[in-house]
Amino acid sequence: MVGFILTAAIGLILLLVFLIFDGILDAVHVDFGGSGIFSGASIGGLLTGIGCGGIIGTSQGWGFLASFMLGVLVGVAIAAIAVVLYRLLRKAEETEAEVSLDRLVGTTGVVTAGSKPGSRGLVQVMYLGSPRTVSFTCETPLATGDPVIVTEVLAPEVVNVIPSLPTGRTLE
Repeated sequence: MVGFILTAAIGLILLLVFLIFDGILDAVHVDFGGSGIFSGASIGGLLTGIGCGGIIGTSQGWGFLASFMLGVLVGVAIAAIAVVLYRLLRKAEETEAEVSLDRLVGTTGVVTAGSKPGSRGLVQVMYLGSPRTVSFTCETPLATGDPVIVTEVLAPEVVNVIPSLPTGRTLE
């Protein structure tokens, strides 16, 4: 029975560690093909099930082999649940291209703090469905409220814009 208890404890620790700290543990990720079948979480689930099933079988007076077989059945069920959770977590992740600021190029925005040529201002644009304020540069003077189009991402929080409509306004 002690062996089943240790197996369940080790499996539960592995299961929780790989599900909770998945991004941190990518360096020791043992999954092949991205399916989650051989992930650390599924292996932890299998060990947990073998231990728990073995404990249940032993407590019912079953022999080692019968208890172990029950543990394997429970382990496969828990591992299957872990694989489903793993796949849901992977599906929910966004790729770097999906969150890249380069997606701002071509979008329209509204100047929230105007600027003169050669200085920075602030523009509010829609990014991933939410308003986001970033710094901008422009070759023409822009005033607060002017509509603009993003033409280039210069840095993580700086874009280049052009007026989307001629404004005729200056900041002088």
